[in-house]
Amino acid sequence: MSRAYDPCTERYSEVYFNHPEVQKALHANVTGISYPWRTCSGDTDAVVPVTATRYSIDALKLPTVINWYPWYDNRKVGGWSQVYKGLTFVTVTGAGHEVPLHRPRQAFILFRSFLENKPMPS
Repeated sequence: MSRAYDPCTERYSEVYFNHPEVQKALHANVTGISYPWRTCSGDTDAVVPVTATRYSIDALKLPTVINWYPWYDNRKVGGWSQVYKGLTFVTVTGAGHEVPLHRPRQAFILFRSFLENKPMPS
């Protein structure tokens, strides 16, 4: 990891986003969920959520070439992908928003697949 990486960043986020005044300002937890907010990772990235991204891609009405499938790294699920005509959407399990920082090996696999114009390994 980079020397500039602060391993407590996730902890700071959890403390901050669990303050009632922060949740109020963000119009978050309006239903009074009883458990604390936890940092998101991988398929539940809080910065660019997978679900919202998939809705946005669906709005483009692109033809699907390869339907939603798990991709693998050493026989473990590395994430999920869907290939459309002209666009490939890929998630990386356990990475959150900063894939190369937290999952460098999976980031390399993703980048290599992109450069080789190939789908993620299935």
